[in-house]
Amino acid sequence: MIIVNGDSFVSEYHLPTDLRWTTQIGADVNLAVGGGSNDRMFSTTIEFLTNNKVDTLMMGWTRWERSFLNKSNGSRYKICGNIATDEMFDDTANEPKIAEFYLKKIFNDFTQLKNTLVQMIHIQEYCKMKKIKLINFATVFDINDLNNNELQKIASTAYMSRKDQDMEIMGTKYNYEILKSYITRLDPNTWVDKQVFSSMKPLREGFPQIDGHVGIEGTKRWVEILQNHINIIQ
Repeated sequence: MIIVNGDSFVSEYHLPTDLRWTTQIGADVNLAVGGGSNDRMFSTTIEFLTNNKVDTLMMGWTRWERSFLNKSNGSRYKICGNIATDEMFDDTANEPKIAEFYLKKIFNDFTQLKNTLVQMIHIQEYCKMKKIKLINFATVFDINDLNNNELQKIASTAYMSRKDQDMEIMGTKYNYEILKSYITRLDPNTWVDKQVFSSMKPLREGFPQIDGHVGIEGTKRWVEILQNHINIIQ
């Protein structure tokens, strides 16, 4: 059984079913939703793996700033930028006050990225233990978004003492090392082209788009990349 999860670049609602890369590589179940977050992806993947036997898992990791909030009706809010929509209903039903609450009172750049990296590591080790073939890739970010300078900026947002400049510098360095240590634990063999944070971004930038997403030509190329990767790791 092949399972895929991620955001709109994995749900592919902008394309007819037969033209989607998930269809062409033979995915049996697609857990992705447009505007989905990494923590939502992690939660739904773990739940699915707990209840099903899976041979191959494909994870399309999105930007870590996104999140989800459980709702009192049993559904979930998808938090993507300043938009908060119910996962089970029309995306036009936005509740901006929920997104504002998240961004102002809950979101922290360092915490979100750290959590994403821990989730990646957990999925990686779980799949090794269960002998599940894991294929990771990024959808809307790439390695340049997590270079040393960017990691330093993200680390500077962590909870730490800001009593004076020296304390803040030490705290930033400490949290930067946390992020770097998690990244070094990611196994390149579980990533497309054996490159950690390999991304779909070039397909969106180098081919015609549909609603800001990878179009038909780029999707064909992505299928070729995935199939080549699968052949290499088999």
